[in-house]
Amino acid sequence: MTKWYIYNKKNNYLSNLKNKNISKLEALILANRDIVEADLVESFINPSLDKLHDPYLFKDMKKAIDIIIETMENGESIRIFGDYDQDGISSTMTLLDGLLYFYDDISYDIPDRIIDGYGISDRMIDRAIEDRVSLVITCDNGITAIDKVKKLKENNIKVIVTDHHQVSKVEEGEWIKQILPQADCVINPKRLDNTYPFDDLCGAGVAFKLMQALYQKLEGDLDYLYGLLEYVAMGTVCDIVSLTDENRIFVIEGLKRINNTEKLAIKALVEENSWNKEVNAYTLGFIIGPCMNATGRLSTAKLAIDMLMEDDIEKIHTYAKKLVSLNNERKDLTNIGLEKTLEIIKNKKYYKDDIIIVDVDNIEESVCGIIAGRIKEKFNKPTIIMTESSDKEILKGSGRSIEAYNIYKEVFEIKDLLESFGGHPMACGLSIKKEKVNEFRQKLNEKSKLKKEDFENIINIDAQIPVEKLSLEFAQSLERLEPFGKDNPKAKFADKNLIIKNLNMIGKNNNTMKMTLNKNGRDIDAIMFNAKKEYKLLNDKFNSNILGNKIDAVFYPDINEFRGQKNLQLRLIDIR
Repeated sequence: MTKWYIYNKKNNYLSNLKNKNISKLEALILANRDIVEADLVESFINPSLDKLHDPYLFKDMKKAIDIIIETMENGESIRIFGDYDQDGISSTMTLLDGLLYFYDDISYDIPDRIIDGYGISDRMIDRAIEDRVSLVITCDNGITAIDKVKKLKENNIKVIVTDHHQVSKVEEGEWIKQILPQADCVINPKRLDNTYPFDDLCGAGVAFKLMQALYQKLEGDLDYLYGLLEYVAMGTVCDIVSLTDENRIFVIEGLKRINNTEKLAIKALVEENSWNKEVNAYTLGFIIGPCMNATGRLSTAKLAIDMLMEDDIEKIHTYAKKLVSLNNERKDLTNIGLEKTLEIIKNKKYYKDDIIIVDVDNIEESVCGIIAGRIKEKFNKPTIIMTESSDKEILKGSGRSIEAYNIYKEVFEIKDLLESFGGHPMACGLSIKKEKVNEFRQKLNEKSKLKKEDFENIINIDAQIPVEKLSLEFAQSLERLEPFGKDNPKAKFADKNLIIKNLNMIGKNNNTMKMTLNKNGRDIDAIMFNAKKEYKLLNDKFNSNILGNKIDAVFYPDINEFRGQKNLQLRLIDIR
């Protein structure tokens, strides 16, 4: 059973109550998210572009800008090395579009997921040498590419690394030493010697800070600069970084511009997905983002870049249709792979392990990460899914983790078993020889310090509120806290002894539970998605005589809009 806990952060709340610019409800919710410092509260409640941090607080930023300007003044060639996921695409476009405002000898390259794997590849380096590139700027990669950067430098190519992934470290006695590639500049908020005040930027966010610094130095058009936030918002939401501090500004300002965009490709992708409402964080994370991601998974991420760079509207719509088709194919492949994986886990009893590690034959390598995420959600355990690569002796895969387990740190400790490895605390990518998989599984599980309670599903509740006191205005007031995501989840509330007056299972698959609940004489609508398990629970508990019985519920006060009418509705999260 899922455990419910009501936050108890009284000191945070009392501190926030001193702030006269926020309501008591906002004071409570921000307190529960540990947002209490006056400047952070102000930035959260009133996010604006003038609250962005100074990009020159980054280590190496001034030097990087000097190198870019010198390269442009000398008429030399610049190449961007991106990555094949949504954040990599967003990062590449942020640099491409941003630099093209000043200079036109700009090109890009992105690794092929299957042939090259993650990050800078030898093929990319060879192409850069052959094309006589003078400067390479990486984005969303490069921080662990020690040998690759060395090879670029040996061929007289200047290198600026912009990345947000974890920096490799080694312990030397009582000291921890970071291992950085020997690039001309390394711009990464996770550098140990960094003075930048916020370290949870995505790759596109770091790329934007480079452009922000360049536009400041060259007095570029700020409207054009802030137009790049359309890309940055996508990367920020899709890479699941913290939606607080500077990232909150990126997403809010980016969404404003996306909803009034002049970028034809973004318009086309929204249209081809039949999205006829306002674009929000959900649209980016679950509609647009997956379409862009699908190009790198099943084809080449260059499709997405080419679409975003194209001017011909007919060609743009052709690209957009292709992206939607690839995403539909990706969904089918994911479902097939998920069924295979669950069967193996069941047969081999891997669900008993602390860390679930599964080698699955004949699934698409590119969907391993998605499947790992689904398995992690089902069992609430760190999960690594692998499959055979083009080299039949090598398995490639991805891992997804839970809050209690730093998958990057734990796998890094036994990385000698692997052929390649990279990632961050909540996700990783790796390759390994087939013959070493069992040893890898055994060692990772043997050194696990996870406890039973780490695997329990927990819901943190902001407050217990009687549902009869809720109003449409209350639900509307919560919209000020959007967008929701990592470190800023939707506010959750709870109440007890709610009478079930009416219940229907609706939707295409009859898996949505629509209810009318009553408390102290007041009726209120409620809805719960993917609720077949909960409906069975109620049937079993009340012997198929559900109506008139009482439940406790965790919910989010939502707004249901139908034919122009807005009504309060509870979005049920859990019941008992």
